[in-house]
Amino acid sequence: MTAAGTTPIFADILADQWDILPPALKAHYANRPYSRDRVTVTGRLTIRMGPLLRLASPLLKALNMLTPWPGADVPCTVTFLSEPNSRAFIFERRFDFPGHGPYVFRSKMIPQGPHEVIEYMAGGIGWRCGYVFENGQVRLQHRGYVWRFFGVPLPMSWPGQILLGRGNAFEEATGDDRFRMRMTLGGGVFGRLTAYSYEGEFTVKEIACGQ
Repeated sequence: MTAAGTTPIFADILADQWDILPPALKAHYANRPYSRDRVTVTGRLTIRMGPLLRLASPLLKALNMLTPWPGADVPCTVTFLSEPNSRAFIFERRFDFPGHGPYVFRSKMIPQGPHEVIEYMAGGIGWRCGYVFENGQVRLQHRGYVWRFFGVPLPMSWPGQILLGRGNAFEEATGDDRFRMRMTLGGGVFGRLTAYSYEGEFTVKEIACGQ
């Protein structure tokens, strides 16, 4: 097992842009690699889903991909985790949907070098995206899809883009410990029928790093 360093995972990903991040975004991305670091944020999200995605709700829940229901002002807690044996940055999202109870959606970001990551969801489906800080926002820029087969990421950009469309997201500080974000997925062959998005604001509640 490699010892934890002092440099956050995203300091290497954002490279020369790391030092100019606002405090709230540096706190959000404080996790170091090869550690048990944990950062927790809380907020509320408005989630929108096209009608075909709503029909596929049981499948989304079974596969643990995205969220199975839409909702306005849904309470959400996100815990960002490190692993002692990797450089991965893990998202563990807990949504408290009214009328449904809690739902947890987990994904894992794997650095691919400066300004690029792959975010893997259940089933080995991965979203390759650029990571840059510009005009006051951390922006996630669509670069295609992959499928991890026995640990090897295989390109599946065209099938993924046809079915899922393109993903884009941004995060922007709104205070010293707060940030807002928006994620959209759409433009595939089914258009608005499978469009998906969520947006909201979060407050950094806990930074447990270097303990």
